[in-house]
Amino acid sequence: MKIQLLTALGCAVPLSFAQVPYQRIVGADSNPSTWVTYSGNYQAQRFSQLDQINRENVARLKPSWIYQMRNGGIVETSPIVADGVMYITEPPSTATALDARTGRPLWTYTPNIPPT
Repeated sequence: MKIQLLTALGCAVPLSFAQVPYQRIVGADSNPSTWVTYSGNYQAQRFSQLDQINRENVARLKPSWIYQMRNGGIVETSPIVADGVMYITEPPSTATALDARTGRPLWTYTPNIPPT
């Protein structure tokens, strides 16, 4: 992951950009702790090989963090997780990157949509 600093008005703001090459997506099954494409892999199985959560311990799960979206609405996409960053979409057409460990927003982008 590349980290860059944007200086604006004397403030340093870290910007992160995760680059996921094609070969990493093709080999997604070999690294089950990431979810680098929609449905997890090119086979679109939506299945994780992780086994730390099972029938015996699922009742003990607790939220580590909660992210409140700015606008209500239907979310129709799966998060993408790569290199400790969770990429989500928010209604109506916003992309947001979160620190996957803390839930802290890293950046948000909302394109200008012309009125219809």
